[in-house]
Amino acid sequence: MRKLLSLGVCLLVVSTLHRADAQNVPPPSQAQSALQQALQQNPGLGDVIRQRIQQSGLTGEQIRARLQAGGYPANLLDVYLGAAAAGQPAPVPGASQLAAIQALGLPAVATAGEVLPVDTGVVRSPSGPGSAVFGVDVFRRTTTQFLPLLSGPVPADYKLGPGDVLVLILTGDVELAYTLQVTREGFILIPQVGQVFVSNLTLDQLRDVLYARLGRVYSGVKRAASASTRFDISVANVRANQVYVVGEVAQPGAYQISSLGTVLTGLYAAGGVTERADMRSVEVRRAGKPLATLDLYDYLLHGDTRNDIRLQTGDVVFVPVHGTRVQVTGAVTRPAIYDLKPGETLPDLVGAAGGFRADAALKRVSVYRILPAAERGSSPSGRVVMDVPLATEKRDGASKSGDPPSGVAVPALSLEDGDSVVVDALPSLGAGYYVGIAGMVEKPGTYPWHPG
Repeated sequence: MRKLLSLGVCLLVVSTLHRADAQNVPPPSQAQSALQQALQQNPGLGDVIRQRIQQSGLTGEQIRARLQAGGYPANLLDVYLGAAAAGQPAPVPGASQLAAIQALGLPAVATAGEVLPVDTGVVRSPSGPGSAVFGVDVFRRTTTQFLPLLSGPVPADYKLGPGDVLVLILTGDVELAYTLQVTREGFILIPQVGQVFVSNLTLDQLRDVLYARLGRVYSGVKRAASASTRFDISVANVRANQVYVVGEVAQPGAYQISSLGTVLTGLYAAGGVTERADMRSVEVRRAGKPLATLDLYDYLLHGDTRNDIRLQTGDVVFVPVHGTRVQVTGAVTRPAIYDLKPGETLPDLVGAAGGFRADAALKRVSVYRILPAAERGSSPSGRVVMDVPLATEKRDGASKSGDPPSGVAVPALSLEDGDSVVVDALPSLGAGYYVGIAGMVEKPGTYPWHPG
């Protein structure tokens, strides 16, 4: 409860506080110190708190009892009880005193319109319509930026490095606990044991090393079940890595993320990708050389993050400009603009769009293709339409993963950049009349007819 109130205080600042420049917003790690500095610049704040207490009607004993019940020191607000001494202003409160005021249920000493700007790491959804490009809005929606999570468990394959903080606990013949930070050179210094090189080791590998090193000083440390001294080593805080996210992202630049952060962490930190991005081939470069390529469709369509590698200090995440891009509209589950990899065809596009809707006509698919400049002639649209017929497909058992779940065979038509695919839907039940057109026409079929 007390921690929640303290967090609220970081966001609520007295109405007399000066507005900070929007370009100098303190990050979360500096929010507390920035708050204290702002409070020191407002000496009249103590008098405001004394007035709040006097207006509450609470006695000194009642205030002390409530503070103690809320986990605060009973005498935390004693300096603000009673009348002020002549010529002596009340002391400037700190964050704990402001939190205590809220814990007492007194009126807040801040207004919602005047808050201390604190970088909370939250990306706000931009105003305006959503993007027609599939996947762009996933990164734009309001979400946390995967801020540096410096505490918590680490996976078994996590490799230690400079900046990590370890905790070593010995129990049995001795009862000791040490907090050990990995130095820039990759060592930890254990009292009475000396330096131990830990850089690039996993916790399991470090335990093997410590059995030998601790055993020289503590005779009870051994691998046998009869060991009289046991130890445990764990990671208390992980280091922060500086990575670079450039290319087609909303905010290219350098970012500090947790050493557990991945490519997706970097993309979220940079505000997501732009509409020009190629989401099928996000590159990771380490020491100037290509290291890996991430297909964001694995994450967006299947939730698969197996290729989302962990980043290291100095890594560069580069999002290139898109290649082949095709739009699909009509009776499909997810009408949008999709990026296609080389070799992907019409069935891959329909599969990415979630397959056909239940009201899809399933007779044909129309593909509108942009003609080369030399072939456009007098065509006003500069396009040609291709009707791709669909055939009913009989399947035995379950359909293959990724196949459009429609029961029709989609021809493997190669698609080109700028193509637009239209899937016709069944006529609406509310439609009145239809006219069938057949013979020497470009698109024979059934069309709705309206009077006039």
